[in-house]
Amino acid sequence: MMQRAFGPAQTPLPVLGLGCSRIGSLGNPVPMRDMRRLLERSLELGVNLFDTADIYGQGDSEREIGRLIAGRRDEVFVVTKVGKRFSRRMRLMRSLKPVLKPLLGRAGSARKAVVGQRDANLATDFSPAHIIAALDDSLKRLGTGHVDALLLHSPPAGDVTLEAAEALEALKRAGKLRHYGMSCDDLPALEATLALPGIEMVELPIDVLDAAIETGLTEVIKKCSIGVLAREVLRLQPGLAPGEALVRAARRDGVTSVILGTSSIAHLEHALAALEAGIGVPVPVTGG
Repeated sequence: MMQRAFGPAQTPLPVLGLGCSRIGSLGNPVPMRDMRRLLERSLELGVNLFDTADIYGQGDSEREIGRLIAGRRDEVFVVTKVGKRFSRRMRLMRSLKPVLKPLLGRAGSARKAVVGQRDANLATDFSPAHIIAALDDSLKRLGTGHVDALLLHSPPAGDVTLEAAEALEALKRAGKLRHYGMSCDDLPALEATLALPGIEMVELPIDVLDAAIETGLTEVIKKCSIGVLAREVLRLQPGLAPGEALVRAARRDGVTSVILGTSSIAHLEHALAALEAGIGVPVPVTGG
C-alpha cells in the first residue's frame, strides 16, 4: 500500500483510509458480520487507517474497531473525533438496535427518517472538560490506551480555541493520543485551526480543500507538515467515476490520505486498484 508521511516525525499513512461512519449505523442496512469482514479485508490490503468518531453508530463503530485491533494495535492508525453529542433519547436507541435494524433494513424511507432524526438531535461541546471525558470514553470502546490521532469534530471557527488546543496537548503529554487536529467543514474553521499551536492533522471535504488551495492555505499546511485527510471525495465530485474521483483527490496539493466511506469489499478493492494505477503528478484544482 502506498504511503505518505506527515508531521515533524514524518509519520507514514496509507494514501487510502477507510471511513467508518457506517459501522453500526441504523442507516446502514449491511449486516454487522459483513462490516467486520470489510474491516479485516482492509487490514489485509494494507488500508490500516481507520477514520471514526465517538458518535458513529452510537459508539459501535469504535467498538468494532476495538474488536479488530485487539492483539494487533501496532498494525493500525486509528483516527477518532469528539465534540458532538447525542441527545439522551438517541443514546437510548442503541439498546433497541437489534429490533430496529431488521425493520429499517426493509424500509428505506423509515431508515432515512431515523437518520434525519439523529442529525437533528446532535448537540456540540468543544469544552476542554468534554474533550477529555469524550476521549476517555472512546479509549474504553476501542480497548486501547491511546488513539493515533484525535480530531475535534467539525467545530465552527468560534469553537476552535486555544483552550481546546491546550486540552489536546495535555492529552498528548499524558500519552492518550499521538497527534491532534481538527475536522473542518469550512474555510474559516481551517483558518482558525492553522493559527493554533501543535496541530498535526486536518480532515477536509474536497471543496474546502480546493478553497484552501486557491487561497494559499495549503502552503501553510505543507510548511508545517500537517497531515491532510480528504473526505467526501465522491459526493462532492459527482461528475467523476469513483476511481477517477479518488485519484484526483489523492493528487490534490498537500493531501496525505483520501478517506473512502464504503460498506463494500469490492468497492474498497476497486478504489485501491484505481489509486495504485492512477497517482502521478498533481492535478490542478480547476481540473477537479
